[in-house]
Amino acid sequence: MENNFHIKYFDRVKNQIIEMPLEELVGILLPLEINIDFHMEALKAQAVILRTNLLRASRALGGEGDISLDINKENYHTNIKKINKAVEETRGLAITFRDKLIDAKYHLVCGGSTENAENVIENQVIYLRRVLCQYCKDSPYWEGEKSFSLEEIQRALEVQFPEEDISVNTQILKFVEEIEKDQYGRVLSIKIGDKVFQGKELMELLDLYSTRFSLFPTGIKFVSRGRGHGLGLCQYGANKMAQEGYTFMEILKYYYTGVDIQDFGLPCIKKPLFGKILIVDPGHGGDDYGHKGDHLNLLEKDIVLKLSIDLKTKLEEKGAIVHLTRNRDENVIATDRIKKANKIYPDFYISIHMDYYPNSTLKGCEVFHFRDDKASHRLGLSILKNMDRLEIPTRGIKEGNFYVFRGVNVSSLLIEIGYLSNIHEEVKFTDEDYLGKLVEGILSGILEYYEE
Repeated sequence: MENNFHIKYFDRVKNQIIEMPLEELVGILLPLEINIDFHMEALKAQAVILRTNLLRASRALGGEGDISLDINKENYHTNIKKINKAVEETRGLAITFRDKLIDAKYHLVCGGSTENAENVIENQVIYLRRVLCQYCKDSPYWEGEKSFSLEEIQRALEVQFPEEDISVNTQILKFVEEIEKDQYGRVLSIKIGDKVFQGKELMELLDLYSTRFSLFPTGIKFVSRGRGHGLGLCQYGANKMAQEGYTFMEILKYYYTGVDIQDFGLPCIKKPLFGKILIVDPGHGGDDYGHKGDHLNLLEKDIVLKLSIDLKTKLEEKGAIVHLTRNRDENVIATDRIKKANKIYPDFYISIHMDYYPNSTLKGCEVFHFRDDKASHRLGLSILKNMDRLEIPTRGIKEGNFYVFRGVNVSSLLIEIGYLSNIHEEVKFTDEDYLGKLVEGILSGILEYYEE
């Protein structure tokens, strides 16, 4: 991992964007996110979590980049030795799943077991699975309670409880049940807890005003176990595991299922795409020609394959790991392309195609993204911007509902590089320089996307 990698974040206290070396920021955040008196191995685990999340959010690595922090250094200087030890002994390490940074969620106390992601964030995440955890049972947050008046609940939840009505039989299961009244509304008998009382008997025992009564709650007490959403690392559990001799790596692999803890390579000047995994998908192939030019009889399958191979070479020179769905003239069915993508799990799946519209002068490069895929939309705009810069005609970005988009589980783009039905564009596709400009436009768009 590059020692000079910086993170940009918005400092809410100073109300400005600040850039800081990654490892320094991890150290500053550490005492803010975990009890600094915890065992060193628990602190190391938290340091790796913070580094992972900062890197994952960084725009340089394809994240949204909207890191907003409220930094208070109150506990930093007084614990500088412990902090430096935790950071230095984990320097460069991050948590990955299939070579991609994870969303390393954590909480204070799980209360007996962590939770499956889909039960909290409505999205199944393979590495955020429920694990049993009794390590946190001696924590001060194992159980807790909060009481609210009915008025407080009504205000907070914007709900309305029924008005008090003495004729209503309000029962509270297992607490107050089996209320029997006569025709005039006087209580004949009532079960409270495990005993049945006569109405007159209860009136005397509780000094009530009469036997014509009903019950109305004045408040509700919530009794909870644990503290937090329950996803990922349980901090008190991690501390207890550390006290029992587990290392920070063992702790992280217990709470995050199937992950690796590794030195995560970061971009540098010569290799700005280092660590990025991309799939380039040349459309068609074999007996599936795709579109055929009207004038020179050029075949879509041949042009997109040549461009994809050239693009792969250029991307790899910038440090990316690039896979082609085909590297020769063969027919690869769509399901196999999808299976390959989902097995590799790249940062982006980029499919290269050409367009055709008979008897028209349509021309230019067009990009499609799947609905609600913000990352692909942003990348598509960046690619088109660079095509425009190179004076390649463009037709904008649109939402597409292609079969491959529905099957691939990662951000995906489909790029139509031009029209074979247009004689002028068909001629351009015989020009090595023009193909090179198309490759440069896509490459520059990807580089710009990761540099934002």
